[in-house]
Amino acid sequence: MPDAKHVLGTLFATLLMLMPLTSNAKVEMLDRIVAVVNDGAIMASELDERINIIALQFQERDQPLPPPAVMREQVLDRMILERVQLQLADRGGIKVDEASLNQALAGIARQNNMTLEGFAAALQQDGYDWPQFREQIREDMIISRLQQRSVASRIRVTDREVDRFLESEMGKQMFQEDFHLGHILVRVPAGASPEEVQAATSKVNSIEARLNQGEDFHQLAISQSDGPKALEGGDLGWRPAAQWPTLFSEAALQLEKGEISAPIRSGAGFHILKMIDRRGGAEKVVTQYQVSHVLIKADALTSNEQARDQATRLQDQVASGAADFATIAAEYSDDPGSARNGGELGWVSRGEMVPEFEEMMLNTPQGEVSPVFETQFGWHFLQLQGTRDADMSEEFRRMQAMQALQKRRFEEELEIWVQEQRSESYVDIRL
Repeated sequence: MPDAKHVLGTLFATLLMLMPLTSNAKVEMLDRIVAVVNDGAIMASELDERINIIALQFQERDQPLPPPAVMREQVLDRMILERVQLQLADRGGIKVDEASLNQALAGIARQNNMTLEGFAAALQQDGYDWPQFREQIREDMIISRLQQRSVASRIRVTDREVDRFLESEMGKQMFQEDFHLGHILVRVPAGASPEEVQAATSKVNSIEARLNQGEDFHQLAISQSDGPKALEGGDLGWRPAAQWPTLFSEAALQLEKGEISAPIRSGAGFHILKMIDRRGGAEKVVTQYQVSHVLIKADALTSNEQARDQATRLQDQVASGAADFATIAAEYSDDPGSARNGGELGWVSRGEMVPEFEEMMLNTPQGEVSPVFETQFGWHFLQLQGTRDADMSEEFRRMQAMQALQKRRFEEELEIWVQEQRSESYVDIRL
């Protein structure tokens, strides 16, 4: 990966090329509203800033930029969906505190082999807006928490469903391989009229015909897809086969590397998939994490702010060495199962804990005490005792099946939920 200074030097060269030339004899309006979203607005300057960031990502991958009109439309659509969700999160009181944000940023810095201070300094040295970068990460975290609260918390998978899945032929096949999929979505709005459905059908048939004639999937996804990864060429990345939405996995099982599916209809619209690659079939070795935590819940007698303050006081005692983690957990933690064992949760694997907990677990150095953070269960702080590599046991296989079914349903429900929120919102595009 290029270092931050090289990347940001390239960014500003790109920005200079993208900026329109102006004349001293002419004064132009530098900002205007490009979209109204409920009681908020997206300004042209915000849109231009986001476009410039995405242009850098294209440049890092040595990919040509889409036509400017396509880029603006795709980026604005993404920003509208983000704004709708941030407004919902604000009304629901969902926030990300400074400690949680700093921990997430420290994780990003470690992925780039830098300290948080060094990462921030490198960005600022090249003129990058560090506070703006922080706020973008904060917004991403807030949206993730909103989605977990609104969608994931309603999804339930029973032991019987896991048994049926593991015994099915599809379940056996899907645990044998990982898929790397490309995706094109032609959106059909919630409550669409027959004319809108017909227009979407015509569009997806036209895209399918162009693909069959040899046009590039990546470029068509950028210019035609309504999916969340359109600007990435529809690249959804690698994932165990069992974790794809049911419609995707059923179609993907039949595809060889490089093949493209026929259009698939779902509640969100029409999908076309490309099997970019597939791999696997052997038993997997997984990394597991030995972790302990303290949980403080709000209740009828304790407000959310009081619970947070208590968790902060206890974390300070442990982090300073004034108190032992296990002792504090046994005396104060509101998780009775782990409190009896000094807060120990045993060995856990990725995907086993809620996202906020997993993110903190992965970003906390071994032996250190994490900052206080919030999940749907309350306020926590944790300590990572160690990691190990473990063979894929039958117990782990069941857990993977449970997670796969949950993730599959989450993705199916999330796509529909996001589009419902947009259809129920007032959006006025003024490009």
